[in-house]
Amino acid sequence: MKQAKKILMKAFDYKNVDGRYIRVGITDEEYSHAKRMGIMFPKQATLGHDECMGRIAKAVSNITPEDAANAFLYSLSTRALEYRSVLGSYHYAGAIPQHECTGQRSCDICKWDCYNDHKIDHEYENLYNVLSYERYKYGGVRHERAVYALFDMERFLELPKVQHTEEDERILTGIISAAEGLAPSNKAGALQKALTGAKLFKSNKNEVDVLLDILGICGILEDPKHPCYAEDFMSTLNRDPPELTNDYSYPLNHWKAEHGVNIARLKEVFGGTVEPDIWRDIIHGG
Repeated sequence: MKQAKKILMKAFDYKNVDGRYIRVGITDEEYSHAKRMGIMFPKQATLGHDECMGRIAKAVSNITPEDAANAFLYSLSTRALEYRSVLGSYHYAGAIPQHECTGQRSCDICKWDCYNDHKIDHEYENLYNVLSYERYKYGGVRHERAVYALFDMERFLELPKVQHTEEDERILTGIISAAEGLAPSNKAGALQKALTGAKLFKSNKNEVDVLLDILGICGILEDPKHPCYAEDFMSTLNRDPPELTNDYSYPLNHWKAEHGVNIARLKEVFGGTVEPDIWRDIIHGG
C-alpha cells in the first residue's frame, strides 16, 4: 500500500528541471500496481447527475455521523489524511436537497460537473486519480463538488475501521482553543498560521487549510449570516468569498474570529464520538 501511495504522489508531483517545473509521471507498470492496490483507477465514463445523486444518497446512508467524526479525529495524530476527508464530504453530501440538474454540463446547486470529459495526455491523469491524489495529499480539496464527495465517501467505506484516541481529542480541543484565542477581526488565514506555528499536530499549511475548510463545511466555523450547508444549503452562485484574496471554501471564507466557534454544531458533529469531558475543557478553555 505504501508503494502504491508513493506512485500516486509521483504521478502528479512536479520536479524542477533547469528552472522549469515538469510533472514527474509514472510508468505503465507503476500505474498497474497502484490500480491493483485500489489507490489509482482507470478512466471511467462521466457520471451523470442523477446517477451521482442516487449513489450519494446510498453512500450517506451507509456512513453514520459517528463514523465520519471518528475518522476525522483519528487523522489528527496519525496524519492519515484519507480518513480526514470524509467528514467534509459527508456533511456536504448529506445536506444536498432534492433537485433537478440546472445545466447540461454542470449543476449550480450541488456542483456536479463533467470535468471527467476533459482531454488528458495519459490515462493515469484522469479525474478519479486527481481526486485520489488530493485526498491522500491534502485530505481532499473539492468536498463541495458532488463527484468528489461521492468518490470520497465510497472510498472511505472501503477503508479498514479505526478508532481515535484521547490524543486526538486533545488536538481537537487545541484547534478550538486556537480559534477562540484570535483577535476578533482575524480570519481563517490567521487561524491557519496559528495552528501551523504552534505545531499542535504534524501537518503543513495546505493540510491545515483543508482541515479548517472541513470544519467550516460542518458549521463549526461559520458566520451566522452565512451558515453551513446543513442549516441553509447554498448554491454555487452564492459561495464566493467577500474578497478575491480569500481562497477558503464556503462558509469558512466568510468566517472571522468574532463569530467564534459554533459549540452547538461542534457537539452535533462530534458529540456521539468524544468523551463528555471534552465539552467542559472546550467551553472553559481547557
